[in-house]
Amino acid sequence: MSSIASNRAPASPDNINLAIVGGALLRKFPALLLIAGLAGAGTAAVLSTMAPKYLSQVQLEIRGNGNNDLAGRPDKEAVGTHVRGLMSTELALKMAQSLNLTKRADFNSALEPEDLYGRLWRTIGIGGAKTGETDEDRLMQAYFKSVRAYQVRDTRSVIVDCTTSNAKFSADCANTLAELYRDSLRGRTVTENTDVRAKLEPQVARLTREVADAEALATEFRGKANLFQGGAQATLLKEQQLGELTAELTRAATARSDAEARATAAREMSARGIAAANPDVQKSTLIPRMEEQRITLERQISELSATLLRGHPRMKQLSSELSGLQAQIRAEVQKVVESLGNDARIAADREKGVRLRLDEMKRTVVSSAPDTAKLAQLENQAKAKRSELDRLQRQYETAASSAGAAVSSVEVEIVSRAYASNEKVFPKIGSMAALAAFAAFILSLAIVLTRELVHSARPLEGRAPTPVKIATDATPTIAVPLAAAAVRAPIRPAKRHTEDVAAEIAMLAQSTRGFRVLMATSVDNSDAASDALALARALSVGKRRVVLVGWAGCGDTLAHAASIDARIGTVQLLAGESSLEATAIRLAGSTLDLIPAGEGVAVAIDGDGAGMVLDTLDEIYDIIIVYAQTSIATDLFVAIQGRFDAGLVMSENADAVHENGEGRPFLGFEVPDFPVLVLTRPFASDTSREPKTLPRRRPAQAGLAI
Repeated sequence: MSSIASNRAPASPDNINLAIVGGALLRKFPALLLIAGLAGAGTAAVLSTMAPKYLSQVQLEIRGNGNNDLAGRPDKEAVGTHVRGLMSTELALKMAQSLNLTKRADFNSALEPEDLYGRLWRTIGIGGAKTGETDEDRLMQAYFKSVRAYQVRDTRSVIVDCTTSNAKFSADCANTLAELYRDSLRGRTVTENTDVRAKLEPQVARLTREVADAEALATEFRGKANLFQGGAQATLLKEQQLGELTAELTRAATARSDAEARATAAREMSARGIAAANPDVQKSTLIPRMEEQRITLERQISELSATLLRGHPRMKQLSSELSGLQAQIRAEVQKVVESLGNDARIAADREKGVRLRLDEMKRTVVSSAPDTAKLAQLENQAKAKRSELDRLQRQYETAASSAGAAVSSVEVEIVSRAYASNEKVFPKIGSMAALAAFAAFILSLAIVLTRELVHSARPLEGRAPTPVKIATDATPTIAVPLAAAAVRAPIRPAKRHTEDVAAEIAMLAQSTRGFRVLMATSVDNSDAASDALALARALSVGKRRVVLVGWAGCGDTLAHAASIDARIGTVQLLAGESSLEATAIRLAGSTLDLIPAGEGVAVAIDGDGAGMVLDTLDEIYDIIIVYAQTSIATDLFVAIQGRFDAGLVMSENADAVHENGEGRPFLGFEVPDFPVLVLTRPFASDTSREPKTLPRRRPAQAGLAI
């Protein structure tokens, strides 16, 4: 058989000792405060060596060419264009020349830094001018770091920021940039209007002539090619005729199909002798009158046949008249049928004629396709020249309307000028030092907390227990976990064979969860309870979860042996007066749970209630040891129909019982495939009952909340 499972237990939040963690944090709290204070002080000291930075802002508003109407207002793209113009290199060079920026350390890294922090870095060779850089290169790099322009969201406002080490110079820098940009726009507008007018005037005259020539050429070609247009859509006449013939062909085909269907139906009805029922026959004005005469003659013949014979002259006369009338009816019906056939032939001829005309028109349209394509090309050229002429005329008129103005309106207006601010934007010594102190405190706290959780909060998790050897007179040494040796109550030395029984139970239960052992003792005293506790502690070594249950009616010997005051136990649990969480007790310094018998008188054992309790324990624990006197154990064994995995008998000596194993009687019953173990005790055990046969049944376990 394989050995008992490893002693290493997985970490579980339920095993964290919060008291140990809290105590460690209280002890380390002064050190954490000291670390946070040092971090904050160091940050403040470093920031105090840096030169302060001051920010000034100018607010600009973008207008629409001096107009207040909606059509003249600029869109987002127009405002973005002004933002890019403010950050142009040309404007930056003008501003650098106006304010002599290359003579200031903020915009020229070749000069000596103004603060101690920069000078210290310059001493160790960091932050100085790079080899091969010109003053203009260093100026542009520093300029675009210090000066910034951006659009205010969902507005036509633009903000210009300037950040330097001097508050007044920051304001001068921002105001100068705004003025330079306005001046550039003012001069650019007047110059552009004059240049545009002079440039567009000859182009407009040339395009006017070209448009007239192109339109005349298109009209002339249309007449030569007979490609005239008509209708509201200005469609070619040939195309209109083609469409009309197509529609007429559809109507002719429909009429021909209808006439043929009527003629065919009339011929079929005539062949079957029911032509008179045809709708077209019934539309005749003559046939209905003839049918009335036929009916009259047939009635007269029918009336006279009652008194006259067929050979009577009157009967012969009437029969002759009826035959002649029927022949006239058939002749008239035949005329109607032939008339329908003629209509079908006429409709077919008409369709054929329309189809011939349509084919001829198609050939005409196809033959004129090159002329149509050339006409479309001429018209497109004329339209393109006309569109270009209209565009140039609008530009010319716009330039002409503003050319006479003395000063053109500028699109950018300064709403708010920059002023010197005494508030630093960097460094914020107080807030940054406090933030550094807080970060250091949180980091140190996390380190301490992690260390305590790993090394101190789980003293019994993650490492094998150290065995303590406890010897008795003439008994072998037994290895008991250190956690079990630390129980508050004095621990009685284990008796003989305790470690052997524990090892055999562990091997039997290594592949089974919820392994049940019924431990029966004939004498319930403190010695037997101590042995039961020693066996349970030996099994709880490592990661196995073990519970020792004192069954109702066995007294409080287990609670006394463990030195605990337990008034609630299985008596209250079975009666429904307590929950499993309130009943189970974790013994101090160990991983063993104990459920005492509890105070009170036990009632008769209910198999369903006992089975529910044991099934619930199966879901929680790996090994369940039920400790009871022999009589109580027998009743329990019978009540739940032997649903235990092994039996344990305390005996006076090993010779009084058979060797441990399967097939031997247990509590007077013979249970197939049921291992029975023996733990020798210095008192007699009651095993004198006659063997009985009890079937072994262990249904599938199911969880139950109690």
